[in-house]
Amino acid sequence: MSFKEPAAVENAFYDAFRALDVDAMQNVWMDSLTVSCIHPGGELLQGYAAVIDSWANIFTGSEPPQVEYRLVQSNANDNLAVHTVEERVSTGSGARRAVVLATNIYGLVDGEWRMLAHHASLPLVEPRSESEAQPPLH
Repeated sequence: MSFKEPAAVENAFYDAFRALDVDAMQNVWMDSLTVSCIHPGGELLQGYAAVIDSWANIFTGSEPPQVEYRLVQSNANDNLAVHTVEERVSTGSGARRAVVLATNIYGLVDGEWRMLAHHASLPLVEPRSESEAQPPLH
């Protein structure tokens, strides 16, 4: 599959995530030793094989999640695009829900856009009530 713009890669990335489709996830990423991925609370994964293996492990034995995302910020030039997104991820049953901020980086190579990096934060914790709200730590 050919991606002619960063938004098309981003849609395919989240479609692959929702479908737990490793083959589709492989197509989204640039096949390079320089790609990287950090899952929420995880370590830095570098290289195409390590990144795809991590997604395969996440998908194994999982039920398809509900994943919605919203583009918060976008910066781009002719060959590079950086997107900050808010992800809302729920288990298939909807019993568990997380809001995650992520940075997705895309590169243009040979006329096609591919994912270079995905860095997802730990899930945001929403206070139960206004009385429990606390200021940020930093």
